[in-house]
Amino acid sequence: MKKKFRVVAGRKFYCDEKGILTKDAEGNFEEVADTDTTAEEVASADEATAEVEKMLSAAAAQARKAAQTDMVGAEVRATDAVTKLFEAIATGAEKHTKVGEGEAKSALDLDEIKKGFADLGANKRNVFSFTISSKADLDYLAKATSESGSLEGDVIEPARQPEISRDPVRQPFIESIADVVTGVQSDSLSYVEVVNESGAPAVTAELADIDEKDFEFQEFKAPFKKIAVINKHSVELLQDAPQLVAAIKRWLAEDVNIEVDNQLLNGSGVGDQLSGVMTLASELDDTEVGDKRVAFANLADVIRVAITKVAVAGKGKFTATYAILNPEDADALDLTKDESGQYVLPPFRSADGTKIKGARVIENVGIPAGKFLVGDFSKLHVGSKGGVEIEMTNADGTDFKKDILTVKLRRRIAAYVRQNDNGAFWQGDIADVIEALTQS
Repeated sequence: MKKKFRVVAGRKFYCDEKGILTKDAEGNFEEVADTDTTAEEVASADEATAEVEKMLSAAAAQARKAAQTDMVGAEVRATDAVTKLFEAIATGAEKHTKVGEGEAKSALDLDEIKKGFADLGANKRNVFSFTISSKADLDYLAKATSESGSLEGDVIEPARQPEISRDPVRQPFIESIADVVTGVQSDSLSYVEVVNESGAPAVTAELADIDEKDFEFQEFKAPFKKIAVINKHSVELLQDAPQLVAAIKRWLAEDVNIEVDNQLLNGSGVGDQLSGVMTLASELDDTEVGDKRVAFANLADVIRVAITKVAVAGKGKFTATYAILNPEDADALDLTKDESGQYVLPPFRSADGTKIKGARVIENVGIPAGKFLVGDFSKLHVGSKGGVEIEMTNADGTDFKKDILTVKLRRRIAAYVRQNDNGAFWQGDIADVIEALTQS
């Protein structure tokens, strides 16, 4: 009688008339030799085997579709998983099949099979096998995967998105609108101002003495201040999770730049703090408003009055370039309506609403809600010694013994507004200025 064989994962294995794989003298499933040309394939295909193959093909297709960031890798993993499954069918240890009342019952444990695949995916084991030794086993596996759920989630490793997120942080902006000087070699920015003038030109008669005018000069220095942060992590983290380490460095650089921005905006000028422009700016209050009155005053009127103050203080040499508002306040510029419900667009505001009398509106949470800042930001001078400097060391304390690396990020910044230019910036409380403008 001619021997029978079945094809499993592209390989031929001897089997009996029912399609059950047979073993050789050593207890291994016997693969058909290339020289055996007389063996016959089992006439009818096993429906249960076809169902399992169909399920695994779907798993591979899902992997190819889902792996948007690593398509090739996911397909290779899916192919390996399918191959291991069929190799397990061909080479695993045999289990006994229990027979009941006229119906063969499977000895397979589906939960154990799914756990085995999960362990492979989690690198908890290198080898996992189980035996399908009868049609009942195949029927059970096919039925279980179709009725109780698919093995796809366990066989196929899910694609992981590469981005690592953190809570939102605000966007720095001051350096982008100020007068910035880079590559400074000194420890400070030096500048000279006229601190006193005496005498003045005058109409002079023929042969009369000409009046003399004198200038008193003084040098000022804005020292560079250091803004820095450190972060420690293990050598293992650096080796095993370089993507995470890169994200941490990026976040720390963001934090350093945000603190630089905060110092340029709100620094007190005391101790090691920079003198922020909000601290240096003149305050627009009821005294400065004086007897100016505006009917139905609103936020747009406040900004417009501040722009006037900039122009007057500079005697025409200052031009307000930006108006800084907290987003909680800025929406009032867009939402103000008249009594008929129509939106109000003042004639001194651009059609797209981004400028008021030529000053561009910037919304940023760096300025406190309820406050405003208007100014000629060409008068804010910032010195930067390069960008964010990054250093790494294991020489901090006992870090060398513990395989700990310290990452240090640092910036050195200097900033100043000339005393003669202080009138180029005006800040104040929105509500107070509105009240001052509407007093009867």
